[in-house]
Amino acid sequence: MNRLKEVRFYYAIYKSFEFILVDNDDDKTTEWELFSSLKYDNDVQKAKEMNFRPLPIGDRYTVESYYLPITPSELDSAYSIENYCEYNGDVLKCAYSEERRTFSVELGENEELCRRYGIGDVYDRYIGSRGYECYNDLWIVVPEDEVLDVWEQRSPIKGFPFHGPEKVYVRKDGVWLR
Repeated sequence: MNRLKEVRFYYAIYKSFEFILVDNDDDKTTEWELFSSLKYDNDVQKAKEMNFRPLPIGDRYTVESYYLPITPSELDSAYSIENYCEYNGDVLKCAYSEERRTFSVELGENEELCRRYGIGDVYDRYIGSRGYECYNDLWIVVPEDEVLDVWEQRSPIKGFPFHGPEKVYVRKDGVWLR
């Protein structure tokens, strides 16, 4: 099970269930689709019950996946997410590796944070003295047990309904909530 959702997707609540929301640029008649796949731990059985259409398994879809054309007015809520954690008193973006049981914590281009967390030399090499803009923000990897609180920060998508909450904890006081 993926503990944190992927930030590259939009999400939507439809009939009280959460699905991935995708912009369908292949189809000229429908702009948006709900997507459900075993790969992303969505409730595929619920998608089948709601008459989602199956996607062919092949090069693009390697696991059981379903879609449903949708309009914004049919959704209960839609949002994008960023995953954040509190680490050593700092609020930072994060990602999680289930396999390694570690968090990747983003320090961005913040010189003070990079120096405090021991990667000042990396900051100097890629951002600082040369004045280069870093295209990949700087990250550190920390053990799971050092990060107690993790949450999704949800943001509305223009043209869609959004009914909070904006902050949803997925880990609180070191305990996973899902």
